[in-house]
Amino acid sequence: MIKVSVVVPTYKTSVEGLARLVGSLERQTMPASEFEVIFVDDGSPDDTLQRLRKLAETHSNVRVEAIENSGWPSKPRNVGIELAQGEYIAFMDHDDELYPDALRAAYEFGVANNADAVNGKEARTTSASWGMGTYDEDRPQSIGRTDVHPLIPMNPHKMYRRAFLNEHGIRFIEGARVLWEDIFFNVLVSRHARVISTLTSVPYYHWVTTKGSGSSTFVKHGEDFWRWLPRVCQSIIDELPGEENRLQREQLELHQYGNRLVGVFDSKYVTRTPKQRRFMFEQAQKLQRDFDFARLEGRMNSSKRVRAELLRADRQDLLEEICVSDAAVPGWARATTVEWRGGILHVSSDVTWADSKGTVPALVRDGDRIRKGLPTEVRDLVSAEATDMTADVDGITVSGLVRSRRSRIAWALPLESDVRVEDLPDGTVRVSATASFTVDPAAAASGAPLEEATHWDLHVHARFGNSSTDRPLKSTIPASVTLTDGRLHLVYPNDSTNATIIPGGQREAVRRLTPESAALVDGDLVLELAGHHDGAGEVETVVGVWAAGASKLSDRPARLRIADGAAQLIVPGVGAGTIDVRVGDRAPGGPGAWTVRADKDRRILERSSRPSTDSTPASKPAPAPTPTPTLRRTVGRVLRRFGLR
Repeated sequence: MIKVSVVVPTYKTSVEGLARLVGSLERQTMPASEFEVIFVDDGSPDDTLQRLRKLAETHSNVRVEAIENSGWPSKPRNVGIELAQGEYIAFMDHDDELYPDALRAAYEFGVANNADAVNGKEARTTSASWGMGTYDEDRPQSIGRTDVHPLIPMNPHKMYRRAFLNEHGIRFIEGARVLWEDIFFNVLVSRHARVISTLTSVPYYHWVTTKGSGSSTFVKHGEDFWRWLPRVCQSIIDELPGEENRLQREQLELHQYGNRLVGVFDSKYVTRTPKQRRFMFEQAQKLQRDFDFARLEGRMNSSKRVRAELLRADRQDLLEEICVSDAAVPGWARATTVEWRGGILHVSSDVTWADSKGTVPALVRDGDRIRKGLPTEVRDLVSAEATDMTADVDGITVSGLVRSRRSRIAWALPLESDVRVEDLPDGTVRVSATASFTVDPAAAASGAPLEEATHWDLHVHARFGNSSTDRPLKSTIPASVTLTDGRLHLVYPNDSTNATIIPGGQREAVRRLTPESAALVDGDLVLELAGHHDGAGEVETVVGVWAAGASKLSDRPARLRIADGAAQLIVPGVGAGTIDVRVGDRAPGGPGAWTVRADKDRRILERSSRPSTDSTPASKPAPAPTPTPTLRRTVGRVLRRFGLR
């Protein structure tokens, strides 16, 4: 029985991208006999088809179909639907990857809930907080959610029940250039689906984005953008009619109006040519009028509403001024405390909103209201409701995330925040926040442990008005470890002064903790390490050592001992003499090595002139798991391209 058909449209697919995709399919926990992979090549002029056919020769569950060039992924996907035999169909782009347990988990979740569609947890290379609003918990039924549409993100990286698609004739719109074909498709799914399930606890899909991978098709000043956007808006109205569909319809309408139509009037808008700016302004005006989008503006934040009202008032000059003066101001978090307690990391931080020039959100006090600071002419033209920032301030959200550099998956963390509103003597208002969260390495991955020996970076996602930013948590707090249940976990400020955790990080701990003193105990070198630590016990590790007169560094077995808040590094069998040890070289200001030498009955610890032989910055991602032998060289090249090796 074929449980899942994976449909992949291809066109001029890179060797690296195909290797990544195939490698992820080969690593699936679902047996290969239970899923099929259907590649539909859209008339590639290069050797893509030949490489696919060669792949099929060695993979019994792979089928390759070639069609004449259609110019878009829609027709290849539709051909794949017709060929599919699986109970569910999963769509992939030709250079992305599935997480190892994706097919098994999504299929079983879909079957258990009789789901017409399964929206599995997706990560995006360039965004730590991608989709986090959707993927908050496992939801057997997501239809009826008031906070977000159940199919957001509206891409096709999901699993759909094949019989459901065929019963309702749901297909992708075909053509040479069909922008947002995935939205049209998912709008039809929204219309007919009775159950849409959201799978959060198991990572499903990695949308791989790299420098230069974005499509020039979606340029906001292009004619295609404005030819297809009204069709998307009309499709939402046509396919989701009536009161019973009102929630989903207005969720999607607001997304198009706020993010795509009004959203084009950002700081980049004023950098375009006068002709491009006028074209965008006129096209946006027409859509605003044709779809009566003013009815949705009460749900917008102040910045978007001001722009919408200026657009309707035909004031392009003032709108351009606002794009500069009311640009989104990012939120930043800086750790104030980072400490382990009982094996759990406790973090407190301050959150401020300011750009690189020190610009803060322009807010003024007006009685019991907080208003956006605007030029007089703008303030006099737009409504009082548009300038009212009180709801935006009340709606500030701060979220904590822990994100893997290896897999790019991110997990939400338990967090408490407190927004502070400060009235200044000049009548302006300053907004900031505090945020406290915890990280339990044994359960932070939606109840599962974080992958060990992997860098996990702490992020804070701050949302305020038109600003939604996720940034690494800044930290200069020295490294510390916890040793609980025989497992050692490390937290430290990385080379970019951002907070990073390594579960099972005893090797890196040796290089992040600064030695303070040395002693010789029964022939063993004992180094006292700086910092306050948690837990008790010993774990094995290694330390880099240069023996006396040696020029080459070698790893030597060692132990990390934690007791009473202190940490020791024990290097057995050192004995008398002088050696250089590589300890604490990655701590801020640390030397390449420390020299330990005997002076009568004492051990003297002093900085060494030796540089560290490992020049790889610790802030770079750890290497990915070893790929299958047939793909090792190719995957290695693509990992280096992404900075993963």
